Amino acid sequence: MYQEYSLSRAEAQLKQMEKVLTQQNQSRELELTAMRGEIASLKKVMEEYKRKYSEVSERLMERNRQYQKLQGLYDSLRLRNMVVGVGERDTLPQPAHHDYSTGVARQATPQRSPQFLSLGSEADSRFFSCLEADGAKTFFQFSSPARERGRPFIKKH
Repeated sequence: MYQEYSLSRAEAQLKQMEKVLTQQNQSRELELTAMRGEIASLKKVMEEYKRKYSEVSERLMERNRQYQKLQGLYDSLRLRNMVVGVGERDTLPQPAHHDYSTGVARQATPQRSPQFLSLGSEADSRFFSCLEADGAKTFFQFSSPARERGRPFIKKH
């Protein structure tokens, strides 16, 4: 009789343990399912971020190409304007200088073009490299030389 009691008690404990094990398995399965769903949603978010990143990266590269193109155009225009400016200075009538010690008027020597214009592309890169360091912030900030020195532009007497 004691053995029957022990056997029934052991069977009850076994059923209880099986029930606990089943509950734990179910809770673990629910956790796994929730984690799989979270992983799937995170993968979707990651794919969306990758897509947006590639779009932004593509737009940035396009803007960089446009910037490089515009910078090249700007440099060529600036160089052309400097060459034209030097040419105009050479063709302008030069004022005559008077040598007071001998009393002889002599013609001013025409100014020569700056040496960097004859150096080619090497000079361009050295000359315009200062523009890249300053950036676009200082591009349109000009002031007159007379005002920079603290003198009025027109002197009144």
